[in-house]
Amino acid sequence: MGQRHALIACVLAALLMFGLPAGAAGTADQGPRWETLSPDMQQVLAPVAGDWDGMPGYQRQRLLSAAKHYPKLSPAEQARFRARLPDWAKLSHEKRKEARETFKKFHALPTEKREAIKQRWKNTAEAANRGAGAPGARAAGQEGRPAPAPPTSGARPAGETATANH
Repeated sequence: MGQRHALIACVLAALLMFGLPAGAAGTADQGPRWETLSPDMQQVLAPVAGDWDGMPGYQRQRLLSAAKHYPKLSPAEQARFRARLPDWAKLSHEKRKEARETFKKFHALPTEKREAIKQRWKNTAEAANRGAGAPGARAAGQEGRPAPAPPTSGARPAGETATANH
C-alpha cells in the first residue's frame, strides 16, 4: 500500500508542479470533447483518450493545463507523465483530492524531512523491484501461502485458530 501512496504522490507532484488551477466542480459535459483537441494535445493525453469524454469537466481542464506544460518537461519527466497519467485519471475525485492534500503537506515540510521521505520512497521502490518476481523472493517454506496480515491487537498468528479446532 505504501508504494501505491508513493505513486499517487509522485503523479500528483508531476501534475501539480504544472500550476494546475484549483478545481471547480463540473459535469461530464463540460470541457472540450476529445475530437476538438489539437493533435499535440491528443498526443500528450493519449493514455486517457478512451476515458476522456466520460471525465468530468474539471478533470479535463486540469489535464489540459498539465498537458500545456508537457513540452517544457525533460524527456524523463515526459516519460513519467505518460506512464502515470492513466492511473491518476482513474482515481476517484476523493482519492485525487486526498493526494493533492498530501502533496501540499509534503511540500510544507522542511527540505531535510522531504529529502528523507524521498529517500525512503526510493529505497522502498528499489526493494520492491528487487523482490518482485525474483525466484526465492519468499522465505523458505512460504511458497503457496498468503502473505501474513499485519498484526492487530488480540490477533493470533496465522494458522493458530485452525490447529485449535483439531
